[in-house]
Amino acid sequence: MTQILFHTTMDVNNNWLFYIENEAKSLAQRDDFAIINYLDREIFNPEMEEYLTSDDLPPHLDEFDEGEVLSLNLTEGMKLNLIPEWLRRRFRKLKAMVKKIFCHVVHGIGDLDTKAIISAVLLAVIPAFTTGLPAAVLPIIIGLVAYLLKFGIEKTCPL
Repeated sequence: MTQILFHTTMDVNNNWLFYIENEAKSLAQRDDFAIINYLDREIFNPEMEEYLTSDDLPPHLDEFDEGEVLSLNLTEGMKLNLIPEWLRRRFRKLKAMVKKIFCHVVHGIGDLDTKAIISAVLLAVIPAFTTGLPAAVLPIIIGLVAYLLKFGIEKTCPL
């Protein structure tokens, strides 16, 4: 069973916000490829694979386009060929779904108070999942926050 981090809004507390903010700020010190590669490498995370093969996926996931091509290095790209196409497609759709919610929230907030953004994103993402926000999705959110901190809203969430 996939670990669920946040079932309700009460689960989003200052300890989690501090952790996510610090991870994102640390990652934001890297370049464009490194940040995107961080969240795309999650396709190799056994917990992500377990989640993607479970019945706990958001019911409307198939409504999303597959999103961008994964940013992987040469070795990771070769290993990706060992992962079934349907699993890769689900991962890209999941990433696209989280990014859409993320961008909707960020455009609504406007300012860059990192903890407020993280809190608002988590609270917006939780209802999209039937059983709560799985731990496997957290690196996608951290990567998006890092990208936002590094490159701003225009590049992270173009209109």
